[in-house]
Amino acid sequence: MKLLSKTLLMLLLCLSTAVGFSQQNVAAKTRLFATLPDRIDLNSDVFKNVMTLAEGAAIAIPMGDGYTFQGIVLSNEIKYSNLQSVTIRSANLDNSFFSISKITNADNSISYTGRIMNNNALDGYEIKKAEAGNYKLQKFETARILQDCSYN
Repeated sequence: MKLLSKTLLMLLLCLSTAVGFSQQNVAAKTRLFATLPDRIDLNSDVFKNVMTLAEGAAIAIPMGDGYTFQGIVLSNEIKYSNLQSVTIRSANLDNSFFSISKITNADNSISYTGRIMNNNALDGYEIKKAEAGNYKLQKFETARILQDCSYN
């Protein structure tokens, strides 16, 4: 009987310790783009201009409704003969990143893809191709894209 009670006491102690370590302080995330629409239409010329910028260049990307994404180009790399990527950081949006990639397809047509994201935000935007060669920024929830890998 004493062995059973000691075993149960140890099991209870282990479980309470595990529960204590599993609780994490999660930073409160905010919606950076709460005041902006779910969809913002863009002309592909905006992306063409971004692809010509050098590292360190300041940029202001008009996104409609009087909103402008302002930032500094962190990198502009041609990774393969058919892929060029530009990363922009915006201090105005809590150091959010706008990553844009230009893809040259097999038929020599150009496609753009990318996202505006912040690890501490609940929302972001993703570049999607719209009709007639134009593009749109579609708002999304970051929880469906980013996994929480933090360990405190």
